[in-house]
Amino acid sequence: MNTITNTVETGEDFRTLLKRLTQHLESLGANAPDVDDLLLRWAAALPDHAPDPGWTGLAGQLLDAITAPAADHAAPAPKDTEPPVSTPGDLRALLRALVADYAHDRNQQEDKKARGLWAGDGGSWAHSSLASFLESWDAWLGSTLGRPPRFPGTPPIEPVTWTSIARQLGTARVYE
Repeated sequence: MNTITNTVETGEDFRTLLKRLTQHLESLGANAPDVDDLLLRWAAALPDHAPDPGWTGLAGQLLDAITAPAADHAAPAPKDTEPPVSTPGDLRALLRALVADYAHDRNQQEDKKARGLWAGDGGSWAHSSLASFLESWDAWLGSTLGRPPRFPGTPPIEPVTWTSIARQLGTARVYE
């Protein structure tokens, strides 16, 4: 795994990793982890104190999360607003908030389907599979890297900081 993360030095390298992971997860089919499982694994694997990760560190975190044992889904964090992120602990809290939001979104969609209502694009998550989430993340990075932020006050993607990881996750969640 270290050999993979050591080759991820740029945003384009990270996009290549996302493409490879997407293909791998698609090949696993029903055995692939779910989005919420990956987020919980990631939260569990995050160090308490670490410098800004850069692309190499982000790649390592993602690979550690994918290869970690299945996460405990017993008690996700309560659905709440997404906290601001500037440290590994903040990112851990955001990941748990995203898990709760994902679970809430899926429950709403299932409830609508059970009542015979259209359950299409009504949720806050554009993707229900981990492969499509990673594919969306890659597509968004492709449209963003090397360009200034579209909205004033939006933090840049590079250098990769805890804050920019939070932005990437939030955008990948809704990007189609």
